[in-house]
Amino acid sequence: GHDSCVSALVVSSDGRWVATASHDSTIILWDSRAACISQEWFAHDGEIASLAFSPDGRSLATHIAVGYMDGTIYVWDMEKRQEPLLWKAHTQKVSDVAFSPDGRLLLSASYDNTVKTWDVHTGVMMQSFDGHALTVSQACFSPCGNYIASASADRTVRVWRTSDGSCLAMLSDHGAWVSYVAYTPDGTMLTHVAVGYSDRTIRVWDIGTRQEPLLCKDDTGGVTDVAFSPDGRLLLSASNNKTVKTWDAHTGAMMQSFDGHALTVSQACFSPCGNYIASASADRTVRVWRTSDGSCLAMLSDHGAWVSYVAYTPDGTMLWSAARNGTVLGHRVQDFMPDESEF
Repeated sequence: GHDSCVSALVVSSDGRWVATASHDSTIILWDSRAACISQEWFAHDGEIASLAFSPDGRSLATHIAVGYMDGTIYVWDMEKRQEPLLWKAHTQKVSDVAFSPDGRLLLSASYDNTVKTWDVHTGVMMQSFDGHALTVSQACFSPCGNYIASASADRTVRVWRTSDGSCLAMLSDHGAWVSYVAYTPDGTMLTHVAVGYSDRTIRVWDIGTRQEPLLCKDDTGGVTDVAFSPDGRLLLSASNNKTVKTWDAHTGAMMQSFDGHALTVSQACFSPCGNYIASASADRTVRVWRTSDGSCLAMLSDHGAWVSYVAYTPDGTMLWSAARNGTVLGHRVQDFMPDESEF
């Protein structure tokens, strides 16, 4: 693994590769099926803040994008093995990078208050999305790629048109730093954005109707992560109150509370089938839960340090996790859940 804290973990769209980055400036490409290192490289002298695979839909996820603390972006074509594109994208830390659904554009969010899009093949900037007054903590493309949602420390969420950079909507009915944004997986229209706030609330916003956002309030802890279930019906929230909760995405009603972690839950995710939830915690464990009843089906405690990241491969057969001590582990789901039939 890495010699320092893991700062990002991502899985390729075909499930073949896992990439991890670390504060030691290294990137490791893992063979997901064999759970072993395929390649390791030092891309640029600087701490890595964000990482993304391109969703190209072929047998190999061809591009890896890396965002650095110094505002630099690095894009490597895994197929051509050419010299990577490296450009100074922002004046401050790159907080997030993401590819458009068609893989042609790369989005970058930054502490310089901006979001920008880039041509993946040339490195040319296509649009700058200006309007936030403070750090942009995260940004993401809509499933269709026509829109971008961004979350900021200025206490707003903005929705932009990808093609021309215009701001189409702004959500600002709260008084806390906006931590996370996520679209529903339904790609037919721009529907809901889930927003996690440091004031212990989550808002689900139907941008199409512009109605008052749906409020999911957790009085016991700040939200550290949000994610929609594969069918878009449930919303997951992880919290620094040691719990994971699921909510009805249409009513805001809490469906389940997943209790068992002893410390902050750093990240959580649904399995591809939606029947399970995996959570990573500061208590040095990864837990796997049944979505329907909240029961804990497995606890993995091999890291020996705060576990920061957890992710399933798209076929649900492997669960990957990474910790602050640099360890990265790939677990075969069947090994720790032999009695479960669907992953």
